Amino acid sequence: MKYFINFFLLPCGNRPPCIQGAHPLVKSALMDKQAMHRYKVWLLAKEKAGLGNPDTGQNLSRSSKQVNKLTDLETLLLLYNYGRPMDLAVESKFTLPSGESAACKTKKVSSESIDFVFNPPSSEAMTTARPVMPVGSAVSLDLDEVGACGGVLTSHNEAGFRVAVNKENRSAVSTKLAHIAVKRGIGVDATSTLKTGVPRIEPANKNCAFTDHTGMLRTGMIVNLSQFDALIRASATIIPPMGTRIVLRGPVWHGADVISTFEIGFMVKFCLPIPNDQFSVALRFTDA
Repeated sequence: MKYFINFFLLPCGNRPPCIQGAHPLVKSALMDKQAMHRYKVWLLAKEKAGLGNPDTGQNLSRSSKQVNKLTDLETLLLLYNYGRPMDLAVESKFTLPSGESAACKTKKVSSESIDFVFNPPSSEAMTTARPVMPVGSAVSLDLDEVGACGGVLTSHNEAGFRVAVNKENRSAVSTKLAHIAVKRGIGVDATSTLKTGVPRIEPANKNCAFTDHTGMLRTGMIVNLSQFDALIRASATIIPPMGTRIVLRGPVWHGADVISTFEIGFMVKFCLPIPNDQFSVALRFTDA
């Protein structure tokens, strides 16, 4: 661990000449970021993605932009399918197994859970008690713009409640959220840097370990990846800042730059593309 802290804090010209255990190509990429950008295959990949001059660094600080391309929609589908929450206030109705129902409004929606707030009672219903809602109760939901789905009540208070979305409904909810994002022009940071037009896979072992920009060893989950980039799910408290470099562990170590961060994780672009003969579901990003 001390070795990695020293490596990341040293100026480029003073970094040690090698990284123990790393693949030779990864060593080269980590030691000289500018040289990495001159690597022909990487340049070709950047040009194909329309990223412009790789040495400007502009793509690492690009602000959110309006969604208007197919690749942006593909990226949104990818993100919302894995639980990215959206601040969304739409009229809704929930129904308990007893048949009791009440109107409410969504506050935050993801494919995994939905937060609701109770509608203020009307003058005609001031004396009407809210339904009894034991935690663990099955709930049927009907949401404007999102549609019908089912779930389980996980918490509630005087202001509102939260429902965990049933697994069989999550795909439909994520698709609706992605299209709502397009319709409302909700931006996604650095969407154009994620290569959605190339084959993507889900590794058999999704666990991953990585050394972040501070030298700390962190853990996450590989959602999916291409030869050029990867979407990693991680706790919000350990998501590395955009523009920093991490090293993914495993039998072969892979240097990667953080190109976008989200509430549920982050995206990275590999310093060097994963070779064709190594790109398979057998890829492993842990030392264990």
